[in-house]
Amino acid sequence: MVKNASRLAVAVAAASLFSAGVQASGFKINEQSASGAGRAFAGSAAVANDASVVFFNPAGMSRLDKSQASFGFTYLKLEGEFSGVRTDGAGVSSEVPTTQTSPFGEAGVYNDGGDFMPDKIIPFGYYVRKLDDKAAIGFGIFAPNGTSTDYKDGSLASGFADETQLTTIDFQPSMSYKLSDTFSFGMGIDIVYAKGLLSKELDLVPLAAAYSAAQGGQAINPEDYRGFENKFEVSGDDMGYGWNFGFMWDVAPRTTVGFAYRSEIDFELEGESKFTSSNGVVAYSSAANAIVPADTSAGVTYINILETTQQGAPDSTPLKADGTPATGTISKQDSRVPLTAPRSATLSLAHQLNDRVLLLAGTTWTDWSSFKYFDVIATDEGVIDDIAGLGENYIGHIVEKWEDTLAFSFGAEYTLDEKWTLRAGYAYDETPVKDEHRTARVPDNDRQWLTAGATYNLNSNWSFDAAVAYLFIDTSTINEYNYTLDDEQKGLDNLQGEYDVNALGLSFQANYRM
Repeated sequence: MVKNASRLAVAVAAASLFSAGVQASGFKINEQSASGAGRAFAGSAAVANDASVVFFNPAGMSRLDKSQASFGFTYLKLEGEFSGVRTDGAGVSSEVPTTQTSPFGEAGVYNDGGDFMPDKIIPFGYYVRKLDDKAAIGFGIFAPNGTSTDYKDGSLASGFADETQLTTIDFQPSMSYKLSDTFSFGMGIDIVYAKGLLSKELDLVPLAAAYSAAQGGQAINPEDYRGFENKFEVSGDDMGYGWNFGFMWDVAPRTTVGFAYRSEIDFELEGESKFTSSNGVVAYSSAANAIVPADTSAGVTYINILETTQQGAPDSTPLKADGTPATGTISKQDSRVPLTAPRSATLSLAHQLNDRVLLLAGTTWTDWSSFKYFDVIATDEGVIDDIAGLGENYIGHIVEKWEDTLAFSFGAEYTLDEKWTLRAGYAYDETPVKDEHRTARVPDNDRQWLTAGATYNLNSNWSFDAAVAYLFIDTSTINEYNYTLDDEQKGLDNLQGEYDVNALGLSFQANYRM
């Protein structure tokens, strides 16, 4: 296969679709209520403050004194910075300057990507209907998973990651029942729509290869190949289904234990893989030391050129393996992206210290080890998976091998008077990402966060919540390569550097008791 054509889809799609979450590790989203955010979500499976309990533990719905609705949003102010160096497919560092002896140097060509984490607004809404003193039903709409990153065009990281978008919407009908005055349980069904997009820029002909082809006698302008020449994009969507359940148990008059479990949800994000510029796509052939159409095999092209020359023909058109002319046209190709949202289990504790102070704690286990690989797989005939050179219809493949994580949180609520309740919390969340497998799309690391919030009771029907959370995320290092299906390093493309990510969350919520 053409050297850089054969690696282009690996360089394109063999990168994770997801980047660091905001307040939860991996690609989970915690921002499902303002009342919970104020205490760092400590004790969320053991308390029933409002209708947002539909998400945190449906067992709490039957503990609400009235039917009610809660709705709101979280605004996320995000900052992400990267500094580092890229190595292209010819093994040339982006720090090599252009000189007379190294005309292929590209120092100063690439930017640092800018602030690659756009600000976001995450909405949520819940409704709980009390059927009687023991039973309740509810419904929630929220975003359990998601991310958004976007590097500037021509960035150091764009050869591994350019734009990433993941949106999920969970529609959750639920029910709850009190078996006794001290024990309640609940369960729900998750109906989740997921839509994803990723893109990356392509350096199909490294500048050093272009100079080599020109010195080999090919009539080209090497400067046309400075930086990236094209862009690849893959998108898809799917519906997934899961379930959840939980219980709340008053183990003592002032102490409640809560447990909540969410199942994993499998998706097949089906859509299209495509090149931004689909016509005239070329790549470098190391066998021929030439720049040739990307929709052909370099080995076969070179052999046909030699055979034609030996027959005395004055010229030769590059040929595909089947003998038809190569055009450099790369058509769209249907593809799928398998994805699993992991299962999780939360154990919470709430202790009413006195009439004013409520102490809360909790821990959440997430089965991130289920996310071992990220793959983009062709589902029909086309050129892109052939160009990738991975085999088995794979367009992209990346080794993730994430690890299971534990998150810990501690918080407190203080009832100032019948109008105001104040909250504060602290949380520590492990990253599932191993240092050796960190990617430009997942510059994730351990994080700690401090939160504060309050509830204001306007009257017997309306109350309002607000919260602020600031995240302290450890600096991350990256040393990313492409891989074969056997998890062996493929090619010389490499990204090394350091990430610095910060986040501030502001949450607002309104509650209406009926």
